Amino acid sequence: MRNVIKHGLVFASLLTLAGSAVACGGEDKPAQDPSTLQPPPAPAPPPAPMPESKPATSDTKPVDSSMGGGTGAGADTTAKPAEKPLTDAEIVAVTSTANNGEIDMANLATKSATSADVKNFAAMMITQHKDMESKGKALAAKAKITPADSDASNALKSDVQSTISSLKTQKGKDFDKAYMDSQVKAHRDVLNMFDNKLLPNAQNGDLKTLLTDGRSHVAAHLAKAEEIQKKLDTGAASTPAGGTKSGTGTTAPKK
Repeated sequence: MRNVIKHGLVFASLLTLAGSAVACGGEDKPAQDPSTLQPPPAPAPPPAPMPESKPATSDTKPVDSSMGGGTGAGADTTAKPAEKPLTDAEIVAVTSTANNGEIDMANLATKSATSADVKNFAAMMITQHKDMESKGKALAAKAKITPADSDASNALKSDVQSTISSLKTQKGKDFDKAYMDSQVKAHRDVLNMFDNKLLPNAQNGDLKTLLTDGRSHVAAHLAKAEEIQKKLDTGAASTPAGGTKSGTGTTAPKK
């Protein structure tokens, strides 16, 4: 009997000790396997330093505020100077250059053209442009205007020389076509010059009157040149009586 009590007391003591252990140590958690432990995350790298701004070099072109700011890469922001109006002296030089250029081209056409229409047109150019040149010289002398070259007269002179050089390489019907094509273009250009550079800028009253008369002649020349040009394009232009058509061996029938 004593042994049973003794063992019971021992068992109760053990239970008491176990309860105390639980109370002091809390819940008994199983030990975690070290191989399953995850390393703490690596700290984030410090942010990269911002690049230092470099001062503008001599290659940097400032934007011209007078041009309204930038206009895109490669845009030309250079202000173009306004074209100066022609003076009376420069206007007289332009008209003289135009007249002499027409006379020089017409002289070549009277020798090289094969079409009667083209030869007649060239003869008209010589007569009328000589008359216009004579009137221009008389006016300049009366008004004491000394002709002065300008970009306009120099460009016109260059165009005439280039056209004559090109016409000299043409023969027969090819010459007729090339000459009349050049006449249509030349008279259109000169008519445009009358309307935009000569008449608006002329100061001398007699000069303005002469220009108005000259413009009417140029307009009539242009209309005739376009008419002959169309005939050549359709093969309807006349050839000199008894002559031969360029590029063929046939003789034109006599009327």
